Amino acid sequence: MSTATASVSARKRAAILDSARETFLRKGFTNANLDDIAALASVSKMTIYSHFGSKDELFRQVIEAIITQRSAAGPPLDAAIPADELAVSLRAIAADIVRTVRHPDVVGIRRVLIAEQPRHPALAAKWRGSTVLATITELADHFRALQERRLLIAGDPKTLATHFLWMLIGDSLDAGLLDPAEPPTRPPADVADEVVRTFLCAYGDRHNSSRGTGRKGGDDDDPSRRN
Repeated sequence: MSTATASVSARKRAAILDSARETFLRKGFTNANLDDIAALASVSKMTIYSHFGSKDELFRQVIEAIITQRSAAGPPLDAAIPADELAVSLRAIAADIVRTVRHPDVVGIRRVLIAEQPRHPALAAKWRGSTVLATITELADHFRALQERRLLIAGDPKTLATHFLWMLIGDSLDAGLLDPAEPPTRPPADVADEVVRTFLCAYGDRHNSSRGTGRKGGDDDDPSRRN
C-alpha cells in the first residue's frame, strides 16, 4: 500500500469513528445503523465493513478511541516526587479524573452502555474494565510505591485507590447520568483539593507527608492524649 493510499485509508477510518461516535451518542447502540454512519462519514457501508467488520466492533473501537483520547493528556503518576510535593501531585491527578468523568463523550457513552447492558452486557463490562477497573489498578500501583516510601500509611493499595477514585467521581457520575439538565458546576480543582485533603487525612503518613499537605500537629501528635 502506497503512502498516499494509506493516508486516505486512515482519514476514512477517522471519519467513520467520528461519525459513529456522534451517531451512537445520539441514538444509542441499538437504534444506530451503519447506513446513517456511512452517510455522515461520506463513505460507503462496505467501507465501514472493510475497516471494522461489524457494528459491534465499530462500537468497541469508538469506546477505545474515547478512552485513549481522554487519558492521553493526564498527569504522570510519579512515585519519585519529593515528599513536600505529594499533595500537589495528587491534586493534579484528581482534577484530571474529575474532568475526564464529566466530559460529554464519557457521560454520553455511559448512558448508552447502561441502556444497552441487558442486551449487550459484554460492551458495558469492557468499558468498566478499561476505565474504572484500569484506573483503580494504576492508582493502586502508584499508592503502593508511595507506601514503600512511607508517604502513605500501610494498607491495601486497591482499597486506597477505590476510595480515592469514588470520592472524586461519585457525585459527577450521579449528576451526569441522572440529571443531565443540571451538570456539576463545582470546579474540578476544588473537588480535587477537598478529596486530596480528606484522603491524606485518612491515609497520609503524618511524619513524612505533613509538609506536603500543610497539616500541623493535632491531638494525635500530643503525647498527653495517646493514653
